[in-house]
Amino acid sequence: MYPNICYDVFMSVSKILTVAFQGIESVLIEVQVQIANGLPAFNIVGLADKSVSESKERIKAALQFIGLALPPKRIIVNMSPADIQKEGNHYDLPIILGILSSLKVIPQDFLHDWIAIGEISLDAKISHVSGAFLASVCASRLNKGLICPASCGSEAVIESTLVKNCEKLSKSQRHNENLCQILAPENLLQLLNHIKGNQLCPEPTNEKIYTAKYDTDFKDVKGHESIKRAVEIAAAGKHHMLMIGPPGAGKSMISSRINTILPDLSPQEAMEVAMIYSVSNVKRKSTFIQERPFRNPHHNSSMASILGGGSKCKPGEISLAHHGVLFMDELSLWAPTVLNGLRESLETGHISVARANGNIQYPARFQLIAAMNPCSCGYAYDLENRCSKFPTCYLNYLNKIPGPIWDRFGLIISIDKLSPWELNSLGEKSKSSEEMRKDVHKAIEIQNMRYKNCTFNWNNEIPSSKIDILSVKEGAMNILNTFAKSSNMSNRRYFNTIKIARTIADIENNPNIEEAHMQESISYNIVQRKSLVQIK
Repeated sequence: MYPNICYDVFMSVSKILTVAFQGIESVLIEVQVQIANGLPAFNIVGLADKSVSESKERIKAALQFIGLALPPKRIIVNMSPADIQKEGNHYDLPIILGILSSLKVIPQDFLHDWIAIGEISLDAKISHVSGAFLASVCASRLNKGLICPASCGSEAVIESTLVKNCEKLSKSQRHNENLCQILAPENLLQLLNHIKGNQLCPEPTNEKIYTAKYDTDFKDVKGHESIKRAVEIAAAGKHHMLMIGPPGAGKSMISSRINTILPDLSPQEAMEVAMIYSVSNVKRKSTFIQERPFRNPHHNSSMASILGGGSKCKPGEISLAHHGVLFMDELSLWAPTVLNGLRESLETGHISVARANGNIQYPARFQLIAAMNPCSCGYAYDLENRCSKFPTCYLNYLNKIPGPIWDRFGLIISIDKLSPWELNSLGEKSKSSEEMRKDVHKAIEIQNMRYKNCTFNWNNEIPSSKIDILSVKEGAMNILNTFAKSSNMSNRRYFNTIKIARTIADIENNPNIEEAHMQESISYNIVQRKSLVQIK
């Protein structure tokens, strides 16, 4: 099929580019291959881990499958720079292309214009790898093409679509108008035929970006209009919210519908989210790329799975919820170490994972929505079914939540459980997601105008030093000061109450925070941890 290869002394070095992933950043790696005289050997150097070293056997088997064999020479593969750890299965394809170039099977000039990623199977198929979107972004910046597995083609093409729609790119993301050319072969033989001009690889599917569609709606939630009002405020200002209520009150049902009233991801936000999901190899519907992430981990999840880390420093749930919602059900059952680990990300919007070989930072700007029972049995609010351990059980249960996490919830609301006959008597009248979404969008547009020259975009992100821009009326501030003194309110909760009042005023299209706005904001902070409150 291919011309006979003369195994003379190959002193030239074949080179091809690939990438290593550090967080959501791509580091350019040059794969250098030299075939020289000496005892037969195949060595890979450049701080490669075991998965990269094992590629030698996969490459030998793949070449034999298509009718080629490695010469009885000394083969050296160097991955430069040598001080960066090479992890993952995506180095197989650049290594085998470098070897084929040294063997004169493919021209070296062809490799200059491409970045390659992919795993090689024993039957020469090019298997799926993570990070195709990140590699596509890197290739676009360098004005090069990307060779990737056929299963990664659609993911890589999405980058071009997002770049077209992205109105605002940082300097590091600004690149040539020539979008990245994607070459996505299914196997090595198909790739070689494409390079030689015998057969063109089919173009990868160009997924269109549609507005997200939801199967759930807030109109299904009956009898909780005041709770839906609180959810609307939380969504409009990106405030963290905790719901406390008995089993079956509808906490999870309400939380699962929050995405239906949130705005779509902007192109810039969509790029950041796509980068995180690409490097984590978590599947996400590409056609719903505008839908904000909604993560719902179990309360037995480990700290590494929530915050990120592990042997390969993968992003955790808080990063997978970037620009979206992290829902933590049964909050009191979570390990205190995991809850305390959220504190940095809730303030800074990122998480730093430190390891002996470096420090990796992942973005984690998420909205925390949590739910819990009021006590172990769940019936602290029920006068008839409440157990004999009340109120001690109730207070101990609430005190399982670390104080710093409790203070970061802007809205803490109690939910009552409605009886079936009460739900039936409510009829069909219930505010829908579409109606709530209109109010949320109106408030967000006001915030965008107010913060257009600021580094933050949401009411919840306003630093306390800039609280003056919120236009609080003197009467509203007096109400807050009186309540703060009587309840011994913390500084963080004090400023959160003002931010929530600002969101309420935005929903009502009021330029000032009036007394009614502040009173409503205070009503979402009535539940106290450290003192017994009046339970109805």
